[in-house]
Amino acid sequence: MNHPPSRPRQGRAPTRAVHRAAAGLAALALTALTAVASGTAPAAARTPAEPARAGSSPGRGEIYSELGLDRVPADYVVLVDVSGSMLGEGRYSSVRSALLPFLKGLSPRDYVALFTFGDKAETVYLGHPSDPEGIVGKLPDRAGPSDVRTDIGAALDRGLTELERPDAAGIGSVVMFTDGKHDPPKDSTYPTSDGPAWNALRDRAEELADGHELAAYSLPLATDESGTAQLSGVVPDTTELRPDSVQNLTEYLGRAAERARARKAARLIAPDAGKGVTATLSPTGTLDLDDGGAAATLTLTATTERVPLTVTGLGATADGQPLTVTGLPDRVSLEPGAARRFDVQVRGEPDAGPLPVRRTWEAEVGLTVHGEVTTPWAATLDDVEFEVPKAVEGPAGGLRLRAEVGSVLALPLLTGVPLVVLLAALLLWTRSHRAVLNGVLVLSPASGDGPRDHITLHGRRQALAPPRIGGAGRVHGRRFRADDGRRGIALHLSYSPDGTPARSADAVCRPGDTVVVNGIRFVYRTDHDGPPASAVPETGGVPAPLPIPRPGSLPPQGNGSRPGSLPPQGDGSRPGSLPPHGDSPWGSSPPGSSARRERPAPSERDLP
Repeated sequence: MNHPPSRPRQGRAPTRAVHRAAAGLAALALTALTAVASGTAPAAARTPAEPARAGSSPGRGEIYSELGLDRVPADYVVLVDVSGSMLGEGRYSSVRSALLPFLKGLSPRDYVALFTFGDKAETVYLGHPSDPEGIVGKLPDRAGPSDVRTDIGAALDRGLTELERPDAAGIGSVVMFTDGKHDPPKDSTYPTSDGPAWNALRDRAEELADGHELAAYSLPLATDESGTAQLSGVVPDTTELRPDSVQNLTEYLGRAAERARARKAARLIAPDAGKGVTATLSPTGTLDLDDGGAAATLTLTATTERVPLTVTGLGATADGQPLTVTGLPDRVSLEPGAARRFDVQVRGEPDAGPLPVRRTWEAEVGLTVHGEVTTPWAATLDDVEFEVPKAVEGPAGGLRLRAEVGSVLALPLLTGVPLVVLLAALLLWTRSHRAVLNGVLVLSPASGDGPRDHITLHGRRQALAPPRIGGAGRVHGRRFRADDGRRGIALHLSYSPDGTPARSADAVCRPGDTVVVNGIRFVYRTDHDGPPASAVPETGGVPAPLPIPRPGSLPPQGNGSRPGSLPPQGDGSRPGSLPPHGDSPWGSSPPGSSARRERPAPSERDLP
């Protein structure tokens, strides 16, 4: 029973992936090997490779040439069945014919180990393929005789031994031609298709694959038996290339050679995995944006060693600022390790922030470089994995920029507008709460007897110093709207009979109303209701003659004096002087200390 192929060891998945990817690279070799068979030079030997058309991806030959693939050695172990069954249908002669173009297509640095196997494995050639015709000439002229058996185990043993030599290349391939199953002689180390000896072969192959790129190819020459089971049981990465007939053997052998070349390419490309394009900025000093824009240099560098890179959709933006960056082309091609520099211009006005006053702005602004990174080789080597970062990395630092930002009108507006609003509000408040006073305020004792003062109102706020009654106070006006819609000015009074704040009391008096504050009656008369302002002096002294008031304008006098005259002074002092003792005209406290309102006595016009 054949052993199933063992699972690859952990960590060898990339190696197996490279082998599987190599399966699609055979197409290029088909034409080359066909040309060799017709006597022309193989494509692999043509140097230099034809250049790719402008704007197109390079061909495989050109890529291999750029990689220097011929300078990378590989080992090829070729196992040829010479058992008796190979005598039929020209199988053995077809193998000899196919080996010649195969050997001619190898690199001079490659190593060839050619073995035949029947009852046992025998060495035909070990060395470089410098003389393909001479190597093929070392093969037996014919297979057989007919009683020769097929020991595949012995052949694989010899092949692994050659790949285990100290100077073996890092890439190894085993190619086996057979038309039969494993049918060893009685004294073979591998009497059956499985067992401890086969397990030992598989362990050797797995250990070898840990440090090498190892793959195997079986080319069965008969439809019923191929030897693939035995080969894959030893080398897990085994591909069966089954030709339609022995006449197609050259073509299929070329596929094995091309896959080995693809493995070489993948091995060379592998160190560039994860490498891409980096961006750097210069200079590092502060740049001035006010002179039409700041000039800087953006450098793009390919960090790969072998793989060329292309950046498409290239552009840059300033991080967090409304600035534009110009001077970059849309597409940039970079050779491995190469750098290209571009002079860019940074234009625009930075964001002034929440306080847009005119000032000098200075900050470090980062630049984000946009673009998709690819390799032009990916389209041609579509079966080889390229681990190229898709985005441009960096730049790590930004540009130090300086600019004048904001508006010269911002500061005046920021300070002036609130001031204007404040002044307007103050004027509106003053107009409402400190209205312009007019009219006359008449002060008299609440009892009806005593001196009387007429104070002409003016300004917005007025001090009260009645010369006859005495005391002190203040008055200011506030606009009001009555229930019937009429507007007017109400007087807000404060009065103290002795002028001290402790005895001060307040009251509000509307036009035509009367209020009593600290025993003093206050009557508010507008200009058309009372005597003219010049009729009554606002300070002490002899009063001027008063005009005869209109009937009903003043209440009747209880002392029998003529209407409109001042009441006689009880103490005999001249009119307008204060009483000789006490803090009021009454020699003691006023009749009352609390403020109250009373309506004026009806005039003669109100009587029936």
